[in-house]
Amino acid sequence: MIKVTLLLISTGILGYLIFRISKRGISKKYDRKPESAWSALNDGIDPTV
Repeated sequence: MIKVTLLLISTGILGYLIFRISKRGISKKYDRKPESAWSALNDGIDPTV
């Protein structure tokens, strides 16, 4: 009975950690990148002026 309880607790902790790590990776993957001065070229503005 004690072994089953410890197994369930450890499985829950591992699942939680895997979920947290995967969630962090996904959110970083889709973060907006900061715009640079060169992105103004898309609007027809010369950033070197």
